[in-house]
Amino acid sequence: MGSEKRKILIFGATGYLGKYMVKASVSMGHITYAYTRPLKPNEDISKSQLLKEFESMGVCIIQGELDEHEKLVSVLGKVEIVISTLAVPQHLEQLKIISAMKEAGTVKRFIPSEFGNEVDRVKGLPPLEALFSNKRKIRRATEAAEIPFTYVSANSLAAYFVNYVLHPHDKQRDEVVVYGSGEAKAVLNYEEDVAYYTLKAATDPRTANRVIIVRPSGNIVSQLDLICGWEEKIGKTFRKAHVPEEELVKLSETLGHPDNIPLAILHNIFIKGDQMSFKLSTEDLEASKLFPDYKYTSVDGLLEMCLVKPPQPRLAEFA
Repeated sequence: MGSEKRKILIFGATGYLGKYMVKASVSMGHITYAYTRPLKPNEDISKSQLLKEFESMGVCIIQGELDEHEKLVSVLGKVEIVISTLAVPQHLEQLKIISAMKEAGTVKRFIPSEFGNEVDRVKGLPPLEALFSNKRKIRRATEAAEIPFTYVSANSLAAYFVNYVLHPHDKQRDEVVVYGSGEAKAVLNYEEDVAYYTLKAATDPRTANRVIIVRPSGNIVSQLDLICGWEEKIGKTFRKAHVPEEELVKLSETLGHPDNIPLAILHNIFIKGDQMSFKLSTEDLEASKLFPDYKYTSVDGLLEMCLVKPPQPRLAEFA
């Protein structure tokens, strides 16, 4: 596949990351389909409004359940590229998509719902390791079905975690929480950039049956780097309330599912520093080097954006 326009189907299109994927696909001129659950009478009005926005952009909306195998096969028969951004509780539901793709026989690239750590190269506390295990199962099932794939390791979504750590919308806040020492390095990538890199990778022959890692140099930061950068921009110094590693580990062991998952994620990203726990070799595909003409939003650039319009608080879990 080259850079020509493609027929792309997106699962989870109305979710947090899914809407970025839809908009990126449309902006690149692709024929874009969105497979979503049918609207219910008591559905949040925001989903209905988002679907109307998609339709105004020319997106073809297909409402259906993942259990509707024949419908899935029919829809998949019309497209070449499939991108899934299904939420964590639905990760194993992608097995139904894989089965339908294999039967349809038309899909030239599948990008499963990952967009986090490179799961074949890291491990987490038990609650997070269970999540990683599900992602690995989807990888292995995709490979067994002989469906061409690209796995996107986007590390951490920057607007989400900048909001989570700094609360830039809260002008009265005087204290921030620091997990561990605050010195472990993480990788925070702006959501729009993750969508751009994903759509570019989806049609690039260099990324076929490969992992693409989003690790641009301007987005490698520690919690303390992030807090210090924000303090400098707003001319304010925060009190730092440190949460020791032992406390996070203990809570991840005692709290039930799914409340223990965010704690394990915080431990993995901000204390263990797993996203920077391995070096990239010349054999690895790093997104900003693969697509050097694209100007990504650095963490510093995102903080500048927060001075004008901070990201809205996200209520859903970041698992």
